[in-house]
Amino acid sequence: MRNQTREGHEVTVLSSDCLRGTVALVTGGGTGLGKATALQLARCGASVVVAGRRAELLDQAVTEIEAVGGEGLAVSADIRDEEQVRDLVDQVLERFGRIDTLVNNAGGQFAAPAEQITSKGWRAVHRLAVDATWAVTREVANRAMIPQKSGAIFFMAFSPRRGIASMVHATSARAALENLASGLALEWSRYGIRTVCVAPGTIATEGMEDNYTAEARAQWEAAVPLGRLGTSEDVAGVIGFLASPAASYITGTTIVIDGGADAWGNAHPVPVREEN
Repeated sequence: MRNQTREGHEVTVLSSDCLRGTVALVTGGGTGLGKATALQLARCGASVVVAGRRAELLDQAVTEIEAVGGEGLAVSADIRDEEQVRDLVDQVLERFGRIDTLVNNAGGQFAAPAEQITSKGWRAVHRLAVDATWAVTREVANRAMIPQKSGAIFFMAFSPRRGIASMVHATSARAALENLASGLALEWSRYGIRTVCVAPGTIATEGMEDNYTAEARAQWEAAVPLGRLGTSEDVAGVIGFLASPAASYITGTTIVIDGGADAWGNAHPVPVREEN
C-alpha cells in the first residue's frame, strides 16, 4: 500500500492485506481523524463501519472507503444513547458477524477558562468522551470481542499529557481514557483483547482551519520540535499499524503522536500573575 505524505513523497507503509478479513468500527468516522483512520483501515483490507450523528458525512466516508477498494457501512447513531449503541452493534454484527477493531474517536470539547466551565459544560464533555465511549466499548467487548477471544480497542487522548490551558474539562476526560486503556489491558488480555490509548498532538484538521486563526495555528506549529503540525494521516497510519498483527504485543499503553511536543513541554511564557 502506498500513502501520500505531507511533503508529497510516496512511501510504502502497510501491506494492503494486513487486515484482510477483519471488521473495524470507528466512532466519529465521518470527518477528521475518524475518517482518515477509517480510510487507512480500509486500505489495509478491513471492512469498516463508520458511526456518527451526521448521515450525509458518514455516507461520504463510505463512498471514499469504497473508492480505495474497501467495504464500508454507515450507521447513524448518537453514542450517548445506550439504546442507539445497542442498535449500532446490532447492525455491525448483522452485516459482518464480528468486530475486530474498535476506534473510540467520537468526542467534543470547547475552549474556556477553567473558572468559566459550568457543571453542564463539564458533564457534556465527559458524557461523550468518557461515558459514551465506555458504553460502546462495553457493548462491543461483551457481544463480539470477548466471545471471539480477540480484538483491539483504541481510545483517543491528547498531547501534551500534562494538561492544556482552557481545556481542563476535556483533558481530564481524556486522562480517564488513558487509565481505562491500561486497566482494561489488565483484565481483558485473558480474552486476547488489546487496549491502547493514542494521544495526538495538534493536528491540522478541517475543524482547526474553520475555528482557529492563522496566528494561533502558527503559534502551535512553532512549539513542535519537528517544525510542523500533524496531519490526520500521521495519526491514522499509526492506528493502522497498531491494529495489525505486527503490533500484537502492544497493549495497556499510550502512544503519543505529536512531533515531539510532549517531550519539549510548554515553551510559551507562563501566565502573568494577577495582583490584588
